[in-house]
Parts: sequence; structure tokens; C-alpha cells
Amino acid sequence: MPTTVSHAQFMVPTALSESPPLMLQQRALVMKDVSEIIYQKLVKSIGTEYDYKTKIAGPSASGYASVLNPSFVSRSDLTRDQLVRKQQEKIMDAYPNYRTSIDHMFETVNGEVNKRFREAVDAKNEVYSIQMGKVLAFTGAMAELGAGVVGIASFWMTGDPTVIRHLRGDDHIISGGPVNVTISRPTLKSALVQRLIQSGRILVQTDWDAAVMASENDKNNAIIKGLQLPAYTPFITGGASHCDWIIVDGRKYLEVKVSTV
Repeated sequence: MPTTVSHAQFMVPTALSESPPLMLQQRALVMKDVSEIIYQKLVKSIGTEYDYKTKIAGPSASGYASVLNPSFVSRSDLTRDQLVRKQQEKIMDAYPNYRTSIDHMFETVNGEVNKRFREAVDAKNEVYSIQMGKVLAFTGAMAELGAGVVGIASFWMTGDPTVIRHLRGDDHIISGGPVNVTISRPTLKSALVQRLIQSGRILVQTDWDAAVMASENDKNNAIIKGLQLPAYTPFITGGASHCDWIIVDGRKYLEVKVSTV
């Protein structure tokens, strides 16, 4: 009969829809401060037509070709191969336009260096805020939001006692505490953080669909099972040992339960 040695539910702050204002301000300031460095790196990396064709145009043209069905025919009766060649010619001959657009973006206007780039940073801050808000719900941000569910869970399952100081008011410790479940702490931390962030983004995009959540839980547990110590029951969705996304009374959590064999 399995014995539970650790059981916790870490809350996902789904109400977080945008990045904190201070984080946005700091990002904008940093981007503007390094604007000249960005420009110089672009010029150095794609400084010639040869660079453009080998690093941008070539890969782009190949990517375009790979998505077209071999039997595809356009409304203007162009075959797949004809379309690919036409697109390749268009992209390959576009270096002057590419270089002009880069120089235009970083041009000094009315004495202000890289003026248009700086304006673009401000204009895109709102879009960046919304995109990052979806990720920050899982990753957190130590200075502005504190630790996130992903970091807390990875430290919890590698037995790191310092995780206790990062617990939040809406986290529930049902029994036990941090416990190391793995044969390799660094490997599990790295793999689990990547998997949980990817999983969280998928859940947000699908509005926490039940079938998707079950599938993501299976993937999360498979990662842990492959690296777990034999002293604990195999990690499986809903099992005696598991790492599952769950919904309780409309609130989202990452539930971690660890049981000995």
C-alpha cells in the first residue's frame, strides 16, 4: 500500500493577463539603451548581399518550398515548382529593400539616434505585455511577482528546502514537504521547467480544455517517471505519485503528490 510522503497544490495566477508595469518600463529602457548595439550587430551579421542570401533568403525560400504540397496548383495555374521559383527570385532579390528598411529603422531623426526603433519598442510594449503575461503566470518574476509555479514545483521535487520561502498565500501544503524524487536533480529541474512552461502555454491557448489537460499531464509525468528514484511509486496522471494540472472550484493548480512504494 503506497504511503504519501508529500502532497501540495501550487496555484496558477490565471488572473495575470499582462506584465507588471515596472517590468515593461525596464524592458523598454534596456531595449532603447542597447539600440545602437542591436543595429551594429545586424549590420555585422547581415552586412552584404551574400550574408542576406545565405542567412535569411535561402532558409526562407527553403521553408516556403517545404510547406507546399507537390501537387498544388494556384488559381493562376502555377505549379508548386513554379511558385517556389517565383518566391525564391522575389526573396533573393530583396537585399536592397532589406538593408534600406534596417537603415531607415535605426536612422537618426531630428538629432535623436535610432528614433524609429525606439518608437517601435514603445508601440509593441502592449503586445509584449499580453504575451509575457501568459508565461509569467507559470514562471513568475522574482522582483515583481515572486516565484512561479514552475520554479516552485521543480525545487519541491528535487528536495530543495529553500523553496519554502517562495511559497505563496494561495499554495496549499496538504502533507509533508519538499522531497527529492529523482536520480539527477539538475536534469529533472531543467527538463521539468521546460516541459511545464510549454504545457502551461498550451493550456492557456486551449482555455484549459479537459482533454488537453489530461494529455499534458501524461507528458509531464512521463518526464518525471523517466528520472525518478525507485523508492517512489511510478509517476502517472492521477496516480499515487503524480504532477498534474488540476482545477478546483474554478482555480487552477499544479498538484504534486509523492508516495513511497
